This record gives sequence, structure tokens and C-alpha cells, in this order.
Amino acid sequence: MSAFTPVPRSAMEWERNVLGSMVTRLRTDGAMLTVVHGRQGDSVPEHGYTRGSVTYVVSGRIQIGGAILGPGEAGTYTAPGGYFSVQFLEDSTYVVARAHDDQITVPDIGERAAHNLDA
Repeated sequence: MSAFTPVPRSAMEWERNVLGSMVTRLRTDGAMLTVVHGRQGDSVPEHGYTRGSVTYVVSGRIQIGGAILGPGEAGTYTAPGGYFSVQFLEDSTYVVARAHDDQITVPDIGERAAHNLDA
């Protein structure tokens, strides 16, 4: 029996997360992959992670900090590394890989965010 389990597109649930992006998440016992869709002009406010992350751009162009990334380009965030924001320079999709028990960190953005920090 294979340990690989396909997840059909129709089974993926999309939602607007606390940072304002449309996301879906895939999880295993040790990892989480977040797929993020955004439209040109959208932005993801400053945030970070407790254990770090890897970001890979699937389509479009985004700016993270001073770096502009396009399709096939990637970057890493090492915790604790402060905060970074994401700007969508055009309609884009990117993925973020991180540990399943990682926590998002944000500057003080109020009580609404304090109750839902899974980005």
C-alpha cells in the first residue's frame, strides 16, 4: 500500500486568512504547505514565524522585503528574523512550507488577530 495520498483540487478548502490572503493548507504530521493566491496590488501585512519558512513562487511576481521573486524563484525566512510583508506586483500564487507546529508571529495588530494566528 502506498503512503502517498492524493488531494484532489475539489477537496481543498480556500479561505481568507487573518492576513487577508486567500489560502488553502495541506498538512502532514511534520509539515504544512500553505498555497497563497493574491491579486495585483494586494499585500500581506508584516509577519514572521517561530520556526522559519521557505517560500516558492508558482506564478506572477511578488515582493518580499526588498526582493522581487517571479515564477520558479524562492527564498527562506530564518526565525527569529523579525517581520516581513508580501506585496503582489501582479496576480500571483506562491507556496509557503513550514513545520506543522510553527506559529505565526505578528506585530501588535489587535485582538481580532490574537484569536486566529494560523496564516
